[in-house]
Amino acid sequence: MRMISDISYCSEAGDRGCGDLYLPERVSTDTPVALTIHGGGWASMDRTSFAGVAEFLCGLGFAAFNINYRLLDRGPWPLCGDDCLRAADFVLNGTFPGLDGCDRRRLFIIGASAGGHLALMTGLRLPEEKVSGIVSLSGVDDMDFYPPPGAEEFRLRFFGGKPTAAQADAANPVKLVRASQPPVLCTHTVYDTVVSCDAAESFVARCREAGARIDYFRYNRSGDGHCLWIPGSSPHRLLPELENAVAGFVAACGLAGRLSP
Repeated sequence: MRMISDISYCSEAGDRGCGDLYLPERVSTDTPVALTIHGGGWASMDRTSFAGVAEFLCGLGFAAFNINYRLLDRGPWPLCGDDCLRAADFVLNGTFPGLDGCDRRRLFIIGASAGGHLALMTGLRLPEEKVSGIVSLSGVDDMDFYPPPGAEEFRLRFFGGKPTAAQADAANPVKLVRASQPPVLCTHTVYDTVVSCDAAESFVARCREAGARIDYFRYNRSGDGHCLWIPGSSPHRLLPELENAVAGFVAACGLAGRLSP
């Protein structure tokens, strides 16, 4: 694996509009590309917190573009979502030489927590033929379940004021569900103390109602927060059962035969 760091996909965003490109040892025109999106409640953290996921995907044979995006201190929604769309367009249509040898016809998108929300909002707003799969790990898959009751101040900060019903719907992944959407995997522990598992359950139910392709991995790990990471791992590494779920989803999306780690 090799990494090309500090690639700008959005110059106006400065350091928040940069990403690191992880490349497998062997790159060919069959090498798929993943966009990896960190969490942090749209308000904190950066791409280094998600480097372990980019490395995991690179180990499977992906080229992975692990990005920053502008946080709420730089502006309310849809700024962070628009940055992720810019990053996706950069991967699909940009001129960066490191991507030239890869298969850029379709993008695999993965994020955790707030990054799971952004992965869904990015993948479900792109043309369906441009996305091979979307993964939301402990994500805010239905904004009706986040923030929890009593956290109205955060909701006002996210939207930059009290949103209209139309504005709230435009930021909610569950409102974008359609039968023809790309394949989606949602994972969530029932013991999540940050984002209720109900958010995933609601999104999955809506997908099934619509006849959309949806995979759901519900697990029973307990602990602090989302229960996503191997304790003490640096960079953060997903729990083995989550890596297995993602790898299985990659295969189900028809990508496994094209991977050359």
